[in-house]
Amino acid sequence: MTTVQQWEQIVLDEIDRTSEDLLALAGDLIRIPSENPPGDCTEVAGYVAGYLREAGLEVEVLDAGEGRLNVLSRIEQPTTAELAPDGRRHLVLAGHHDVVPVGDNSRWTFPPFAGDVVDGYLRGRGASDMKAGLAGTLFTAALLHRLRVPLAGTLSLASVADEETGGPLGAHWVLENGHLDGATGAVIAEPAERTHPTIGQKGSNWFRLTISGRPGHGSLQPLHGENANLLAAKAILALQGLWEMTPDAPPEVRELIESSKVFAEEREGYQAGISAVFEHVTVNIGTVHGGSSTNVVSDACVVEVDTRVPIGLTRAQVLAEVRRLLAEAGVQAEIEEIGFRSEPNWTLPDDPVVATLVDALGELSGDPETAGVLQWASSDARTFRSHGIPVLQYGPAELATIHGFDERAPVESVILAAKTYALTTLRYLGVRADDRSAV
Repeated sequence: MTTVQQWEQIVLDEIDRTSEDLLALAGDLIRIPSENPPGDCTEVAGYVAGYLREAGLEVEVLDAGEGRLNVLSRIEQPTTAELAPDGRRHLVLAGHHDVVPVGDNSRWTFPPFAGDVVDGYLRGRGASDMKAGLAGTLFTAALLHRLRVPLAGTLSLASVADEETGGPLGAHWVLENGHLDGATGAVIAEPAERTHPTIGQKGSNWFRLTISGRPGHGSLQPLHGENANLLAAKAILALQGLWEMTPDAPPEVRELIESSKVFAEEREGYQAGISAVFEHVTVNIGTVHGGSSTNVVSDACVVEVDTRVPIGLTRAQVLAEVRRLLAEAGVQAEIEEIGFRSEPNWTLPDDPVVATLVDALGELSGDPETAGVLQWASSDARTFRSHGIPVLQYGPAELATIHGFDERAPVESVILAAKTYALTTLRYLGVRADDRSAV
């Protein structure tokens, strides 16, 4: 009979032995363009499905439309008399297979879809966000199946589309249609600092302001006509007041906020004072489009704004303050909610899926300060939490290269992440007593 501890060592040793296969899988994924926009993931989803089928797993390819294909697979053990189905844990290993656009190819120092390993780094668009992490989840599931590890619960794989633009045809579509019902915990292979998974995030609140003016001859401004661009400038300045809103975080999250502030300044590499983002509404004026000609008083201006909502405030409160600030500035605007929209969300550090992964990562990395932290960005984690599924994020990355030129991820972190997914799966789901030896 193989004990739990023996299974853990068998699996970890096998990841070491086959690590080149893991890197090859990640490289293959990177070499398949899946930029979003435009967001068509047909080819990469087909590759993921083919990899899992070749590993002997059953696969569902779910077409949500517009080229947004989502791939699901499940390893489910037979029910035993000692363990009723409704008492079993169900873990989801998840990731997205779309990536942000490459941008200006000339500003990369290597081919954007290289998918190669050079000087200890896996290189190419998606290396950090998040095809290396996705490869780790796929590789882990295939390995556990090949070794016939008798998991005591259910393991699901979800490789989804439409994450990078916050679209509705990826994780949201999969969860809304009940394809992951019954899940008790999830790990998303999003990029994270090496020993600090993310267990919560600020809310996301994007909106568009459409401001109307009265056109006229430009030579008569400001005496004739009403310039929408000038009104937009007043609106932009007024919206900076959102930073002054004061959140009231629940008591159970305040310690996590404080530790995340320390982490942001000591480990993330940003400038001193960056930790203030956890307790304020941030305001980014993303785009401004107004006017028709230099010599015409602008009759319309459209401003798109990205605000992030700290724990202790809601999107409704922020939007109410937007309206108040605009009214105070004397600006009338049509407000349309767009893009990423979510409330602040988190999973507490003592949740079983969080505690299991953090403990496993601490052992594997040898870092006693391993802990979950908050992030200021948004991801599919918000969707899992909105469906009542505790979730955290951990994946290999060189964080400074995410969404930038020359994206890459350390090979050592790619292997560490795969081991973390494997050990988390074994410990979270448990292993049934089984007379078979490992194959």
